[in-house]
Amino acid sequence: MTDDRPPAGDLTDQHVPGRVAVGTITRIGAVRQEPPVRRSTAPALWGSMALAVAEAALSPVVGGVSMLAKAALVIGVVTAATFALHRWAPRPGATEVHPFWVKDVTGAEHPCQVRGFTRRGLPAEGTGVQVYGRTDRSGTVLVRELITDDGQVCRPRLPLRQKIVRGVELLNVALWAAAALTVAWLLVFSR
Repeated sequence: MTDDRPPAGDLTDQHVPGRVAVGTITRIGAVRQEPPVRRSTAPALWGSMALAVAEAALSPVVGGVSMLAKAALVIGVVTAATFALHRWAPRPGATEVHPFWVKDVTGAEHPCQVRGFTRRGLPAEGTGVQVYGRTDRSGTVLVRELITDDGQVCRPRLPLRQKIVRGVELLNVALWAAAALTVAWLLVFSR
């Protein structure tokens, strides 16, 4: 333990933003592979696509054939753009997930996981750590940063290919949301 940092027991009493647990790594699980795509963006993507298509189906009723042509043009351009994005985006492999458990000074055990890789790897079992990150719905801590008692900082990183795929995924949602807004704007203001 370094002289400039308080002992682990004192750290649990302080409310530091982002810090989820302070304790000792009790065990490290087997590394598993998960797909790089987030499941949380799928409903937004499908909802935006369905809204844009529903608006296009409504367009002949509101503005006739010319409105249908405009809506079809918007949807065609967005479809071509998303196709080009998916052709351009790399095909990443699965993301490595490193599970481990941290027992704090109160005796509570926190399941944690590191997505991607760290430069030095995970600290060994029995190492005192401060865990920064967020807790997902299942109660598992998604680690953003680990600080060991001797001051080493471990920050997980995703490979560049997986970052690109996630960016393309978000851009795809934004394109379809923009298409839905554009067709809605056409329905309201182009009469």
